[in-house]
Amino acid sequence: MSLLTLIQHATIYSPKPLGQKDILIGGSEILAIGDDLSIHGSLPNLRTVDASGLLLFPGLIDQHVHMAGGGGEGGFHYRTPEISLSHVTTAGVTTAVGVLGTDGVTRSTRELLAKAQALDYEGISTYIYSGAYQVPTRTITGMPRSDIVLIDKVIGIGEIAIADSRSSHPSERDLAELASEARVGGLLAGKAGVLHLHVGDDDERLQILFELIEKTELPLSTFVPTHLNRNPDLLKDAVRYGKRGGLVDVTSGIRPDEHDHVSVKPSKAIRQLLDQGVPASRITMSSDSNGSSPIFDDRGKMTAMGIGSIRTLWEEVVDTIVQEEIPPETAVRFVTEHVARVLKLSTKGKIRAGYDADLLLTDGQYRIQHVFAKGRHVVEDGKAIVFGTFENIEDVPGSPDSKTKTGDISPERGRTMLSPDEDDEDDFPDPDERQAKSRRRNYCC
Repeated sequence: MSLLTLIQHATIYSPKPLGQKDILIGGSEILAIGDDLSIHGSLPNLRTVDASGLLLFPGLIDQHVHMAGGGGEGGFHYRTPEISLSHVTTAGVTTAVGVLGTDGVTRSTRELLAKAQALDYEGISTYIYSGAYQVPTRTITGMPRSDIVLIDKVIGIGEIAIADSRSSHPSERDLAELASEARVGGLLAGKAGVLHLHVGDDDERLQILFELIEKTELPLSTFVPTHLNRNPDLLKDAVRYGKRGGLVDVTSGIRPDEHDHVSVKPSKAIRQLLDQGVPASRITMSSDSNGSSPIFDDRGKMTAMGIGSIRTLWEEVVDTIVQEEIPPETAVRFVTEHVARVLKLSTKGKIRAGYDADLLLTDGQYRIQHVFAKGRHVVEDGKAIVFGTFENIEDVPGSPDSKTKTGDISPERGRTMLSPDEDDEDDFPDPDERQAKSRRRNYCC
């Protein structure tokens, strides 16, 4: 990776429109923004990107990603897969928050944390919520508050299910206790401390939240209900809630199709929220990527199973701009600046000197051309140029398409062996010493 990258002649939305500017990146940080940052003379390790005719936005923040997989409704074979690095980056997402879902039995918060750590190492910024649908919820340390305080990546509790037949049907007291755990944990750790809530199809909708805000002193900023475009009646509740001061999150992966005839298209849901008086600052959008999306009939039988896509996040932002005629500087805030504020990600969501170099460049039709994550160029000309460790199947030892380029073939096992990452510390710099001391202590993982 170049130590310095100069992006020239881009039309910048920070999200505020800044006009055509240059932007200088050093390491993982934005160093400067200016009309002309041309560097004359020789400067080693400087890479220049000509962004003439391109639009530059902050990298997207997706606060609801089943990064370690989800699902399971319908049987073990419906467990959805983990997300890969290039799926995230080619969708324009540079920061992702991981969640569990229905399955808090075969999935664990530890597993989610491990996946978040892996994606962070591979190139994007990651965080997670502690918990799953169920109450009492799933934790790492034994208490949600302790998870938030003691584990860096844990920024809140979620996704706790309400108004859903798959939930534990938590009482007001249950939710108030969880919200208090989230809030106090956030205060102690200097984090967001939010309670992220999955809202289902049941007729109670957001009623339990309306009751909580009447009976407790918990700040509305503690609660982040999502999936609020699931049906028109729920969206009406979201309008009431947003006008009361609550945060409302629309799900880009929930939209009408051949199996779903009741949901409200996300871009249209945002338009309705704005038109009916919900302040733009209280609206966010997330994808529900890699989560299961089961469709049930009136008897509770599953009739179809879908899987959420992270690509829908930018697709719905574009539809918000093009179809709903919402200015780009407003539309992009729903997936950048507003999310960063809600989650207290102080160096995310804006293009500003000193902020993280998470950048999304598109053409005039809003097609993704380049993505920078933590200053690293990860997508070029619309295609991933950086991949996760096991993304390319031919590079995975033992796969049918494995190739010898990944290492020497082991005659005993008949498969190639992955070499260590070139950045890994070498405890045995002498090749002969390394060979003599190298052995597999346990074959099984």
